[in-house]
Amino acid sequence: MTAIGIIGAGRVGTALALSLAEKGQRVAAIASRRDNTARALARRIAGAESLTLAEVAQRCDLVFLTLPDAAVAPVASDLPWRASQSVVHTSGALDLSVLKPAAAKGALIGSFHPLRAFAAGDSGPNPFAGITIGVAGGPAISPQLDALAGALGARALRVDGVDRTLYHAAAVFASNYAVALLLAARRTWTLAGLPEAEARAALAPLLSGAAANAAAMPLERALSGPIVRGDSETITHHLEKLGRAPELADLYRALGAQLLALDLGHSPEVHDQIRKALLR
Repeated sequence: MTAIGIIGAGRVGTALALSLAEKGQRVAAIASRRDNTARALARRIAGAESLTLAEVAQRCDLVFLTLPDAAVAPVASDLPWRASQSVVHTSGALDLSVLKPAAAKGALIGSFHPLRAFAAGDSGPNPFAGITIGVAGGPAISPQLDALAGALGARALRVDGVDRTLYHAAAVFASNYAVALLLAARRTWTLAGLPEAEARAALAPLLSGAAANAAAMPLERALSGPIVRGDSETITHHLEKLGRAPELADLYRALGAQLLALDLGHSPEVHDQIRKALLR
């Protein structure tokens, strides 16, 4: 069985190591720039050892670099890779060029980017189930990565040749900026005179419900609220009150303009009324 090594015991590395081990893969070694995190993770996986970065590179057949983007290239340059070994990073923004030093030593290189937000702490049972993993690599490594995605219960999506910066920006919109939207909603909630301590409990289910709808049906059908109803008067009132926080008003306008790109079935007159309300 392939000996898998994980270099980087942060959120992604921890979730990946635990999930692979749970699915019967042989996670043999963990390394981290902070030895204590590697030791703590290795203790949770039967048969895994906490080793140095170089030892993981020497002993493991498949090594995942679950590192911050800025650390991937230096680590790829420094370690003693060997021919036929697989070296894979989990970055969304980086292409395979950062792994060229490993390829120069004969290693097979690839990327394995889970499209999922990994929160601090335990990610729960199999956080990879049902998600998409962006996979890139040549024909010698691609079947292995596709099979690992399937073993985790995920869908492999080929991202070879795509603009990785824009691919990653799309993921940031869908994940990181969902949190930004909740922050903006919380600020608006407090402007209304409601207690900030109640905001997350009241508003987070709205966000998760909208996300669930968007995942289950076309975006036009998932949308609710004044824009889909054609209620330009409510939009005008919102923006009048948001004038107390101009940056929130600007965000409201920008997001509303994005929604106007959807085919909501409005007549040209209603569409124009909404557009004018947003621009006013």
